[in-house]
Amino acid sequence: MISREVYKLAFSAFFADLGYQTAVVMFPLIFVIILKTPIWLYGVAEALNYGLGSFMGLIGGIMGDRFGRKKMAVLGNSIIVFISLLGFSKNWWEALLIFMIPWWFRNFRSPIRRSMITEVTSEKERVKAFGILHSLDIGGAILAITYTSILLYFKFPIEYLLLITSIPIIISTALLSVSNAGKITYKRKTIFKGNDKIIILLIISTTLFGLSQYSFGFPIITTALFTHENYLAVISYGIFLTASSFFGLIYSRTRINEFMGLGFLGYLIASISSLGFAFLSPLGIKGIYPMAFLLGASVASAETFEPSIISIFSKKESIGENMGLLTFGRSIGIFTSNFIMGFLYQIKYYYAYYFSSIASIVAFFIVVYIIISQGRNND
Repeated sequence: MISREVYKLAFSAFFADLGYQTAVVMFPLIFVIILKTPIWLYGVAEALNYGLGSFMGLIGGIMGDRFGRKKMAVLGNSIIVFISLLGFSKNWWEALLIFMIPWWFRNFRSPIRRSMITEVTSEKERVKAFGILHSLDIGGAILAITYTSILLYFKFPIEYLLLITSIPIIISTALLSVSNAGKITYKRKTIFKGNDKIIILLIISTTLFGLSQYSFGFPIITTALFTHENYLAVISYGIFLTASSFFGLIYSRTRINEFMGLGFLGYLIASISSLGFAFLSPLGIKGIYPMAFLLGASVASAETFEPSIISIFSKKESIGENMGLLTFGRSIGIFTSNFIMGFLYQIKYYYAYYFSSIASIVAFFIVVYIIISQGRNND
């Protein structure tokens, strides 16, 4: 039975996303559409967000193990609130700084929160717990996109729309602070402590998936350019999040092998969705929305099965560190993807999506290799 502590952590994720996901969807629109910044510079900006943020994820995982996961999670989550000032940006570098620094601390606390989940669950409960976490996490994001698209439709001032997001972020931090998880500290530190081969291969594969996942800002920009409506672009992100939340809940209730779910329902579908963006975007929302749905389903698989696998193959004293390495790998992939896709997109938008599709296929084959290796070991 899932404990009350899991729901505290999951609802903390719900309220965090209820707040900052509005900034996530508004950042590309403010940066490119409103401030008229070139798309290649947007790619560089997102590369900085995710690339340097990757180190914050690794640092957060290590500091959580060493100094107390709860204290470090509360610290990281409390700084996210400054993202609510994004709407007051007057130029591109202000927008970048106001978004980037809170985003780094979001990365800082994410692996810590995952580690806290492992403390209050048994190994058999992990997939379900991470599925619940992801589903509520994205559920908050869906509501954020809903009120954002409605308020944008009615021309509500963007700066005050973003300022409202501070309220749920503060609630999120309060829920983390009352959690009973994350009080344990560990003195021994050994990177990859556990099954080294599985952990390293998983980090490599999630790095490649990061190349495929990129920032959803690119589909948002694609939607805005092909439909000429910002609120339709926001809705595309809402569809992505809805699929991600729904499938996170579905995956949490399945008994599928974690590696099979990750490879076939995650990385392979991500490759297909990227190809879909390349070929179907000229159709407008008829082509873009279904691909956003598929991409959301693939991300749900990764967010559910990746941390579960890490928790199974890690020693308890280094789970936080290995979760940080998982965040590090994904962020490095997203960093590289945003940098490359920004330049490819500037040439032809579909070149960017071709690139991401290929990267995800390579990640898929790495997982297939793991599945085959595990089968041989069992024999």
